[in-house]
Amino acid sequence: MSTEQLFDRKFDAADDSYFQQSLPQVYRAVLQQFRRASASFVLFNLLYAAVFAAELFFFLLFLPFLIQSAWLAISLSGLFLTIFSYFVLQFYFSAKKIEQLIQLKDQFIASCHQLTGGPGKGGLSIAAALIKLSSYLEEFEWQFYRIPRFLQSFQRPLSSFSAFCHWQDVFRFKQLLLYAAIDEHMSQIRIAPTDLEVHASLANTYLALSKLFTEPKRSPNPSAFRRKKAAFDANFRIAAQLAVDEFHILNHYAPNDPWVHEQLSYGYRDLSMPQDEIREMEILLQLQPQNMDLLLRLGKIYFEQGSNAKGLQIYEQLKQANHPQAEELISIYGKLAAFLPPITPGARE
Repeated sequence: MSTEQLFDRKFDAADDSYFQQSLPQVYRAVLQQFRRASASFVLFNLLYAAVFAAELFFFLLFLPFLIQSAWLAISLSGLFLTIFSYFVLQFYFSAKKIEQLIQLKDQFIASCHQLTGGPGKGGLSIAAALIKLSSYLEEFEWQFYRIPRFLQSFQRPLSSFSAFCHWQDVFRFKQLLLYAAIDEHMSQIRIAPTDLEVHASLANTYLALSKLFTEPKRSPNPSAFRRKKAAFDANFRIAAQLAVDEFHILNHYAPNDPWVHEQLSYGYRDLSMPQDEIREMEILLQLQPQNMDLLLRLGKIYFEQGSNAKGLQIYEQLKQANHPQAEELISIYGKLAAFLPPITPGARE
């Protein structure tokens, strides 16, 4: 093990508790700055919309008096100037907003490095902090604006407006954070290429990234998602494949480690790859044959995937072991009948 590795392990053992205790205030500071940066752009759009609406209102109000005077041309030019200046400034502030998000991400990493004692120390802890900050942004776009309690009836439309305006900023910032976490993992892998803990953490990061590219499907702005659907799907497949590659590395170096196969099974579940999940759980069950909870989970997946004979065998094993959830397992088998198509009255064969 190199000196760098030893120093990093020393940090993890001695200073990680201090690092974790100091992180909450860093999280709060970053989230507050992110909220202000994103909200200022929305405020800019609202102000310009108000100015244009006011100009248009007065133009239409005084239109009968302007038709036969030179003020008509001046008023029209004022409207066009407002529209032109809006698009110019909107392009400028859009580019600036991306720069602000990058600076905010870099600022967070710098704060983490300051807590760990400098670059190159506590890399895996910093990667975990980046992932955790990204997790704090879950549903964050719905919570930008708060109103007094007596106005709570307006909270739902305000939350929808907030999500419509901010979901792309939240998505972009989460993407930046996860990319930075991947970079931190890569730095650690260059130091310790066969560290299974690092590879497992990197696999989970890729999983988080793959989930990120499915989130726009639930966005309050579906038209924006449809325009980028092909790119989101391609990025999802890339991130998912990278996660699977990391799983294969884990399996190669520790084929008989139950923890590895448990991580593999959860990873395949998150990627909606049930056959691979079943394979890993079967291996895990061979390593831990007395694990009844694992057996129950495997039986549920068997029934969900239509492997009813295997599911019934597991039910018999659980029944013989007096497992309290054996009846819950067999109830899943009965629920599969709900997927049969309904009988249409008057239908002919």
